[in-house]
Amino acid sequence: MNWNRLFTRRCALVLIFMVAITALTGCSQQTATKNNEQIQVTDLAGREVKIKAPVNKVVLQWSGSGGAFITMMVLEGKNVHQKIAGWDDGLKINRFDMWTKYSEAIPELDKIPVVGNIDTDTFSVEKVIALKADVLVLPLGLVKKSQDIINKLEAAGIPTVFIDYHTESVDNHTKSIQLMGKILGKEQRAQELTTYHQEEVNKIYSRLKTINQPKPKVYVECASDSPATYGNSYGNYMWGALVEQCGGDNITKGKFETYAPINPEFLLKANPDIIIMTGSYWPKKPESLRLGFMANQAESQKLLQAFTKRVGWSELKAVKNKQVFAIHHGISREVYDSAVIQYLAKKFYPEEFKDVDPVQSLKEFYKKFMPVELSGIWMMDLQN
Repeated sequence: MNWNRLFTRRCALVLIFMVAITALTGCSQQTATKNNEQIQVTDLAGREVKIKAPVNKVVLQWSGSGGAFITMMVLEGKNVHQKIAGWDDGLKINRFDMWTKYSEAIPELDKIPVVGNIDTDTFSVEKVIALKADVLVLPLGLVKKSQDIINKLEAAGIPTVFIDYHTESVDNHTKSIQLMGKILGKEQRAQELTTYHQEEVNKIYSRLKTINQPKPKVYVECASDSPATYGNSYGNYMWGALVEQCGGDNITKGKFETYAPINPEFLLKANPDIIIMTGSYWPKKPESLRLGFMANQAESQKLLQAFTKRVGWSELKAVKNKQVFAIHHGISREVYDSAVIQYLAKKFYPEEFKDVDPVQSLKEFYKKFMPVELSGIWMMDLQN
């Protein structure tokens, strides 16, 4: 008897059996970490954090404002609700159009417990502990305000990690996506998202480096109230950072650290070349700029035009030259802000980016990564 041949044949049978068992049990390369394995990650605050991964119960903050929710939608799809143990109500309040669309597609979102909001001092540590959360995920903007909460949760065995999309850094976007992929056990999907974002953004940034002409002066305002009230503008943060990175000269850079309204006299004196108004759907503010899933062109145009009727605005270069544009406030500081970067670059340098279609880009992102379809108005030029 050939014992070597018999041994080789038995090894091959064992290997085939193991492969079959792997297929039947649904194991795949999607999850690199073993169930309930303690891993160490570095978050965007530079903290070394130990977590048992992949996690099943995540608590979120800033659900509608650059937190981890959209990233989780990409990574988890329509099962995202199964991984969210609790969150704030920011998505419902500040992005009502998005909330309506997403909760129609995923009705279980409406059943997720609300644990309060750190920003408004309504956050409940007790609720998070009662939910037996595996991790609290916070945007970096809450690092100072959340220290006491972090200490209490850590004492209860619940770790916290910080992500960051608000500085609009490609590097921080990448780290945040990969961090979420690591703790959720979705590294492969996270890498797909990372690669897509880097490629789409760098297409624009690489071309911007070749442009050698004066930068347009740009004013950005969140049109979350009526034209009678000036909304927030931005320093080197969020929209302000995007303007600078897309080749514009942000007139409010250095005026404040993050965001605040400006004095109207400052704007009139600065006389920007381009004005960007951001909108969403704030139901309690009927004169605010409406964009997104629940917007239509005629109504949104009328609302945008009303802002150009402010005292003194008729003399602004941007208004005279119809260089007034609108974009949805909720698509900055997110994993699909490559479309925002395309839009701003195209408005600042129309000839150099005439082949770029940011609306189509956003549609493609939704089709490729999101569990819902895109509809409505997300970017818009002033028509009259």
